[in-house]
Amino acid sequence: MWRIVILFVLVCGACAPPAHATSQMSGQPYRIDASGRFVTAVMIDGKGPFSFVLDTAASRTLLYDHVQAQLGLPPSQPGDITVYGINTTASALPVMPGVLTVAGAQVTGLTLGVLPHVEVNTPGVDGILGIDVLARYMLVLDRANMRFLLLDPDGKDAGDFRKWAGISLKPRPLRNIPIDFWYMTAEFGAVRLNALLDLGTGISMLNWPAAERLGVHKKDYHTPEALSVALRDLLGTDEPVVKITGLTVSLNRQSWRNRTLVVANSDIFTHFNLDEEPAAILGADLLGDNSIAVDFAHRRLYIGDRFSAKPRAD
Repeated sequence: MWRIVILFVLVCGACAPPAHATSQMSGQPYRIDASGRFVTAVMIDGKGPFSFVLDTAASRTLLYDHVQAQLGLPPSQPGDITVYGINTTASALPVMPGVLTVAGAQVTGLTLGVLPHVEVNTPGVDGILGIDVLARYMLVLDRANMRFLLLDPDGKDAGDFRKWAGISLKPRPLRNIPIDFWYMTAEFGAVRLNALLDLGTGISMLNWPAAERLGVHKKDYHTPEALSVALRDLLGTDEPVVKITGLTVSLNRQSWRNRTLVVANSDIFTHFNLDEEPAAILGADLLGDNSIAVDFAHRRLYIGDRFSAKPRAD
């Protein structure tokens, strides 16, 4: 159920913004995969389509190596891109395709990272669409029609989605990385916590300081349970990993009841500067049944209608 959270820091200075980006308003279909992640099609240099996960907690867009081989993309610069994951770091090959096309947007001058494809972690996925592309637009997931849109945040079309209930987003860069990630205040039961918006993961998570405030105590889990054994290595922690079930999660006036969250002191909290405070990560599992619009430019998350059935694709 987990994918590696990909964060890119360019070792060799390829952090300049892409040279050109345009957007049309037509949008395209998206799907919810078996892990609860949002997946849509991306064309690269007119080839594809390739299946990409939408990830608001990935600082750079990436390809897996089978796509790089298919496209014949050479390295775009000397040196490597350092990839920070949920439990590890690795070096990635930098490449620069001519044009990346998604939801009517055409982006050029974009440096992507190439990583080995691990099918058990990313079944049926060719890459990850990161915040370097998504934050240029208002990102809309129209749940009623299963359509994905990238809108001009100051354009007329974007105004329609501001009628939905909204909640403030707080931008904050990582340590030593001048790229903003997006946080909000959420209520878990009666406890208010700082939460990272991470649409690239199919499950939401609390760290142990947050769980302690909810009355779930790490001292009660001396012996790792089956869940802990299965997830501790993947999450990069030797501490217990447990589930909390039946929890109500609220964002402003919107509430989701009977939610299940994982509790773990994962390295992901350290990467996002959340390891020294009670904190949460809100994934696609919470918002997947709602239409949503993320307005990065104006720092708002808008939440639309909720639907009872969730179509998933294996």
